[in-house]
Amino acid sequence: MMNKFKTLFTVIFTISYGCEDILEVPDISNQTVTMYAPLNETVVNDNDVNFNWDKVEDATSYRFQLAAPDFDATQQMVLDSIFEVDSLNRVSTQIKQTLINGNYAWRIKAMNSDYQTVYTLSGFQVNGDENLDLIPPKTPQLVAPANGASQSEATVDFSWTREDVPGTAERDSIFVYTDESLQTLSTKALGANKTYSVNLASGTFYWVVRAYDLAGNKSDISTTFNFTISN
Repeated sequence: MMNKFKTLFTVIFTISYGCEDILEVPDISNQTVTMYAPLNETVVNDNDVNFNWDKVEDATSYRFQLAAPDFDATQQMVLDSIFEVDSLNRVSTQIKQTLINGNYAWRIKAMNSDYQTVYTLSGFQVNGDENLDLIPPKTPQLVAPANGASQSEATVDFSWTREDVPGTAERDSIFVYTDESLQTLSTKALGANKTYSVNLASGTFYWVVRAYDLAGNKSDISTTFNFTISN
C-alpha cells in the first residue's frame, strides 16, 4: 500500500511540474494601445496636459515618450518613462505634464517579458499661457570666499555670479554648512545682488548657492566651496 501512495505522489508531482514548465507568455505584438487624449492634431488650451490611454490585455508595462516638436525632427525628448504593473496587478494609464506652448508628439507601446506592441503615435499643439515660465535659472558660480580659503575675520563676505534668464524674477539662496556632507546647516539666507555677509565662529565651513524664480523653477545646486575661519 505504501508503494502505491509513493507512485501516485510521483505522478501528480510530475504532471504539476510539467504544466508550470510549458507556461507561455502571451503574444501581444499584434495589438495596439488605444490613446484617449490628447488625440492626433488636437489643440490643448491648457499648459497642464493630461495624457490617457487604455490597457492592453496581458501587458505588464507601458513605455511612454513625449518629444518636441515631433519624433522625426526631435529638438527635445521631454519624457521617456516606463509604467510597470505592480504586485496587485495595477498600472497607471495616465500622466500629467506641464508644457510650454508649442508642438509636441507622444507615443506609447505595451510590453511584457517576451513581446511588445508597435508604438501608437499622436501629435498635438499646446496653446495655453504664452507667458508661462518653465525655464529654470542658471546654476550659480561661486566666487568668494575661494575654495580652500582661510581668514581670521569673523565677517565673511560671500559673492557669486549667475546669468539671468528671461522670465519671472529670480533670487538666490545661500546655504552654509559645518560638514562636508552638507547635513548640518549653519546659515541659510537670501542673497542680495548675488552677495551676502554674515559673522561666523571659528571653524571650517562649506557653502553652496541655488537660484529660484517666482514660477517655482530652481537651478541646479552650485559646486561646493569650503573655507576656514581661525580667529
